[in-house]
Amino acid sequence: MRFVYNTFILDRAEYAKICREINTNYSKYEGKTYAVHISYGIDNKPYWYYFENHGYDNYNIYI
Repeated sequence: MRFVYNTFILDRAEYAKICREINTNYSKYEGKTYAVHISYGIDNKPYWYYFENHGYDNYNIYI
């Protein structure tokens, strides 16, 4: 899949955590090409994760 933005490399555990959270709340993002998910990172600090939405469980997090 070709993405518009360059992928931001996250720690594997952090990437999995954020994708699980987006999947859990997918109805909030369904139909949106770009979205932002606010969450705590694995360092317990709040972050805004900007991502391209290419369907359920298919995201490009580009922060």
